[in-house]
Amino acid sequence: MKLRPLRVLEFLLITVPGLIGLVLALRAAIPLMELVQAELARTPEAQEVEAALTAWTRAGTSPEQIDAGLATAFAEDDIDGAAVWLKVAGMTGYPVRPEWRERYEDETSTTSSAARAARQAVAGAVTGEGHGLSGLAGAFAADMTFVGDLRDIGRELWHFGGGDPVDELALGLSGIGLTLTAATWGSGGAAALPRGAVSVFKIARRTGRLSARFAERLGRMVADVVDFPALRRQVREAGWQDTVMRPGAVFAAAIRRDRLDGLDEAVGAAGRVADRVGPAQSVELLRYVDDVPDLRRIDAVSAVMGDRTLAVFKVLKRGALTTVKATIRWSRRLADLTATVLFGAIGFVFALVYWLRLLLLGLITGVWWACRAACLAAR
Repeated sequence: MKLRPLRVLEFLLITVPGLIGLVLALRAAIPLMELVQAELARTPEAQEVEAALTAWTRAGTSPEQIDAGLATAFAEDDIDGAAVWLKVAGMTGYPVRPEWRERYEDETSTTSSAARAARQAVAGAVTGEGHGLSGLAGAFAADMTFVGDLRDIGRELWHFGGGDPVDELALGLSGIGLTLTAATWGSGGAAALPRGAVSVFKIARRTGRLSARFAERLGRMVADVVDFPALRRQVREAGWQDTVMRPGAVFAAAIRRDRLDGLDEAVGAAGRVADRVGPAQSVELLRYVDDVPDLRRIDAVSAVMGDRTLAVFKVLKRGALTTVKATIRWSRRLADLTATVLFGAIGFVFALVYWLRLLLLGLITGVWWACRAACLAAR
């Protein structure tokens, strides 16, 4: 076949840039991947997290939603809940109706707030549940002494003695709580954070704020610390009535103190959150936790947002957790590497299509000439 100069020129003009593009794309691909991995591995800066959470909260709510949230909170006598929605309004800059602010000021006057807080706190201390953040705070205060743990251990052991189902997670957390309460007193308060975290878990469990997935995960960690078969043997030997009267002695033999470290990560994160936002709000925040990594992310959000953390989660729900995951920051180097890989790959693909086209045409031509030769030979 006779070579045509224009065909040769066309081949060179497409092939050479295509091969150069392939080389450049391959050379830029490795540093591009390294840069992306480095960006994804970094810890987002506090300013990034705060700016993203504020912007997302504003985009995720509206004056109508804030108004509806305030109306529901006041209707349920949940003044603490109303305070959270007012924080949402403060973060987003959305207006609040004057009557809601007046209502909040009236409800939080010294006389009204003291009476309500006392009533809810007492109910929370007695039942371990409580209504509103004040009730949760009362339940937490009772748990920070032996009172709450003894109350809950007695309740579960009563179920045990009556043959009713026993909540082993609540029972195990109460036993661990007794151990940590003694450690808190013995350490002069140094163990207060982990002790508080166990109380937060237990109250969230009792009030239905613990997600099913996290309850299962927490249950496995607790079962590693509390020897439940040994506990059952102890209760059977002592009798459940005697056990209710002296639960500390029974649990002393069932707690594997050398395995308390297994709870450290979850307890540490929950303790820091409770210390920043208060125990009642930290119980509410456990609604959005499915596993220990989620708890770490709430810990990171609370480190940035402080007492605005619950307001953010009221609006964004679990979406707030994604802000503390690493993101890729756009930079000049990233743009240059991305452009090099992109355009180099496009050039190579264009050349590849051209080569495949030539190959296909060559095959068609070869088949045509073979058929023609066969026909001539047959004559």
